[in-house]
Amino acid sequence: MPKPSSTHLHQASLKTSLIERAFAILDQLGPNGVTIRAVARASGVSHAAPANHFADRRQLQTEMAILILDQLLSDVERRSSVETDRARAYLLSLFEYSQSWPHRYDLLWRKDLVNWEDPQLAANLEEAYQDFIQSLIRRSPRVNSGGEDIETLGTALWAMVHGYAQLRSTRIFEARTDKATGERRIDAMLSLLLGAVFVHSGS
Repeated sequence: MPKPSSTHLHQASLKTSLIERAFAILDQLGPNGVTIRAVARASGVSHAAPANHFADRRQLQTEMAILILDQLLSDVERRSSVETDRARAYLLSLFEYSQSWPHRYDLLWRKDLVNWEDPQLAANLEEAYQDFIQSLIRRSPRVNSGGEDIETLGTALWAMVHGYAQLRSTRIFEARTDKATGERRIDAMLSLLLGAVFVHSGS
């Protein structure tokens, strides 16, 4: 097998460097601060150099979103390895990631900056969504017995956690504990919401 040329290795290294610099800018300035020119300047290359790897800013941020989703899903896998409840792992990972990396979390859902029709991103999002839905079905096998739509339940849970995450990130809500259980608010919320699924399904 022929060895990759030094030019190929240099280009691969440059792309990695550009993405690393883009994430540094994102973490500091937020999604709107990530531009091709800013990334090139931070990488010490001409503003035209990134064109060899990214057609435009949207493509750059779409590739970043793919990596962000990978990070989030890796945390789901980590949590699932120590918890039996995969649905809870998804929701808790969603919240924790938003608090640890608020600008990255923000970028993932910015359809004005990210191409959600990108084949890889779309496929990864759909796979994650279906896995989440299946985790709810496994948790409450009879949830549809009364005519409920499992996707309505999934949407409600995801939207509630997403909304709470954003309210916390913007400091509209402060970190509090549940007065009844002493748990963190997010943990108490998940216990309440997911527990209701068991009760309703007769589990």
